Amino acid sequence: MLGPFSVADAAGTDVTPKGAKNQALMALLALSPGMTRPRRWIEDKLWSTFGAEQASANLRQALSKLRGGLGAAADLLQADRSTITLGPEGIWVDLLDGEVPMDPRTELLQGMDIRDPEFEDWLRIERQELQSRIARATPQQAKGVLIHCRSFAEAPGRGRMVGEVLANQIGEGIAEQVRAWRQSTDSTDPAASLPDSDIQIDCQLVRETDGHSVYIKSVHKPSARILYSKLHHLNRLEDVLESEEATAKTIFEATDQIIGKLPQALDTTRPEARATALSRLGMYRMFSFERDGLREAYGLMKQAHDRDENGIYLAWSSLVRMIQLTEMAEREREALRAEAEELHFKAIELSNDNPLVHAILSRVRGIVMKDPEGCYQMAKTAVEANPASAYAWVSMAEALMMAGRPQEALALSARARNIARTSPFKHWWDTGHCVIAIACNRPQDAIEAGEAAARAAPLSRPAHRHLLALYALEGQLDKARAIATKLGKIEPGFSLDRLVNDETYPVRTLRKKGLLEPIRALL
Repeated sequence: MLGPFSVADAAGTDVTPKGAKNQALMALLALSPGMTRPRRWIEDKLWSTFGAEQASANLRQALSKLRGGLGAAADLLQADRSTITLGPEGIWVDLLDGEVPMDPRTELLQGMDIRDPEFEDWLRIERQELQSRIARATPQQAKGVLIHCRSFAEAPGRGRMVGEVLANQIGEGIAEQVRAWRQSTDSTDPAASLPDSDIQIDCQLVRETDGHSVYIKSVHKPSARILYSKLHHLNRLEDVLESEEATAKTIFEATDQIIGKLPQALDTTRPEARATALSRLGMYRMFSFERDGLREAYGLMKQAHDRDENGIYLAWSSLVRMIQLTEMAEREREALRAEAEELHFKAIELSNDNPLVHAILSRVRGIVMKDPEGCYQMAKTAVEANPASAYAWVSMAEALMMAGRPQEALALSARARNIARTSPFKHWWDTGHCVIAIACNRPQDAIEAGEAAARAAPLSRPAHRHLLALYALEGQLDKARAIATKLGKIEPGFSLDRLVNDETYPVRTLRKKGLLEPIRALL
């Protein structure tokens, strides 16, 4: 609908109807509620200057031509004596299901000239509505999400201070992925609330005989929606100050769940809210590792940055290009490499103080730019700034692998994996741990991590590739064959011959360790 009217079938073949009235008929149905209209309504919009009998005959003729042009999809166009319906379950309309275009010059049904006053009135109203949607979606200045962190303890002193540190670490984790500001108050009353806060994070500590119980609750203040609440146990208050692993997991879990619910809580007209929603969806698409998913992820991250010029979205975009490069998802490899590098530098320029940006770009620095020392330094910056981040620890593990220190890398990868255990993207850490375990000659550890990744993400290709080789190594050929069959379904062009003999296939660690040879038994 945006621009000149066009129709394509599922294979991408152009099946745009011939004739302006036939196109208009399809457009009217596609933009109608439920994609259905009474016959008389359609006749009134396209043949308002004709008599009822002639208008009805013209409609029957147009329907016949439309069905003929749609070919195998003709059944999507249904008509009875009173209504006409375009099957919504088989139709995708850019204006309804896609992003609102940012260019106000975008015209609905560009060039469509029916010369019927009723249709022209309808089209004018629809175009005005599109312009209103564009105006509403036009990015405003992102002011940022306001976060108020509070701490409660039975008595003033160390407990309250530790609670405040814990609440602030969660707030800092949110601010890495969303444009956000933490608020403070001069009030001596810890229960004092800032009325204009978007999010409130409370940490309440109670002393127990074996340590402390800490209750963490996060609320979206305007709606009073609870974004996260959970009771945790602290063995020692120092666990928070020393970023002990279990405490880091608590912080990462709270941060991740709050961010996941923000798009539904915040006012969607705010650019930071829309950008957060787009980037979160982009992460789901990115971690699918599928070609179309990666393409969509890049587009979503670009839209997020268009709405809020935050460097984190450029960092994610750079990572998408890196994954496309390593997964051989696109043909223009040098173009992907150049763009990944360009996005890397732009992200650093915009958000050099963001630890997550450093964690993400550490991998790009090492894999795409072949700079292991730069990879290590960026990972070190990320870990020191946020030791509760699973992204930071996995970037350090990868940096140590590049530095030839696999045993240290394995330990840090295990730490990252445990911290990220509740993440919806946990298979990212599981797969990375599988690869590092292979490099450390720990096949059983690798199988455990690979199977965990495959359970969490049944369509993840990297996990299944490595499991295939590991099962073959262990002599579990039936399992290896089952994995090969599954890869044939989820990865276009996959074959055992390509896995074993194609030097460019993305299983570098398996090839380096000689673990592709056992697969030859399956050829």
